[in-house]
Amino acid sequence: MEHTYADVKKAINQAEVTIINDSLKVLFPSNLLFETGGTGINKETFPVMERFANVLLKYSKTDILINGYTDNTGSAETNRKLSKERADTAGAALMIYKVPGQRLSFWGHGSNNPISDNATEEGKARNRRVEFLVLYKVEE
Repeated sequence: MEHTYADVKKAINQAEVTIINDSLKVLFPSNLLFETGGTGINKETFPVMERFANVLLKYSKTDILINGYTDNTGSAETNRKLSKERADTAGAALMIYKVPGQRLSFWGHGSNNPISDNATEEGKARNRRVEFLVLYKVEE
């Protein structure tokens, strides 16, 4: 996992990258991926996603769990739907660069599991995020 960490960190230095047990968590700044309130990826993000995809292709014995989150603005159902659509869109961007869809799983968590205080604009911005968990496949 250390090699994967080093390669991801080098390829996408804008992201927070951490090793958690036997997995890798990659968190992009929310403003890098999406426009506020939207599900479409910013044009500036595609080169970053291409570099990330190239690293994922190098480590083919991994699966990627893509988790979408929102802040607490809006209804729970709206936030769940928005977070799932963002996870789906982030995954579609990886598939553009040939990451196989069968390696990807998508979850929309809405406003659950905030990483910052929703009482501030900065906190809300951090909570609107997509997290990528890179997991090594367990051979049966």
